Amino acid sequence: MNCYDFELNISAYIEGELKQAIRENFTNHKEACENCCEKLSDISRLMENLPQMSQLSTSSQFDQKLQNKIREIDNQGPSIWQRLIQLKPLGFEPVPALGFAVAMVMIIGASYLLLNQDGLPNIDFDKLSTQSKQNTQQKFEPSVITPTKNLPSMADSDTSAKSIPKHLENRIQLVGGK
Repeated sequence: MNCYDFELNISAYIEGELKQAIRENFTNHKEACENCCEKLSDISRLMENLPQMSQLSTSSQFDQKLQNKIREIDNQGPSIWQRLIQLKPLGFEPVPALGFAVAMVMIIGASYLLLNQDGLPNIDFDKLSTQSKQNTQQKFEPSVITPTKNLPSMADSDTSAKSIPKHLENRIQLVGGK
């Protein structure tokens, strides 16, 4: 038995409620541990002197005030945040319940928008048919514009036609050179 178990069993030992196996371990530990033996003797002396102590006198309203304080503390209950955390709407935990609520709002909102549309636009098919007849009679012109050539581009010039400076004549020419 260790000191912690010894302290837990002191009151049961004094009242004679320990079973024999635990009582033997208790007495063995008491004889081996000086601190635990001293604790047992202090508690035994306190128990003997307790009935001889004078009673403390209190005011006549002490019990009433004490009971009111206890009721006040008990009735306080958990805070608003603790109640919100413990709240389980529809049996769900708070996060899944919030997700479910958002999904339901989205479904109801989408349904409302779909059901309250103005309807199909009014199309004048006679007017469309006359426009399509007029469009087929007109000449077709492509919308692509071809650019005109004003300046020569790099691909149009040939580097071999240019004169080569004297200091570059002995170099190897890669394009059309001699």
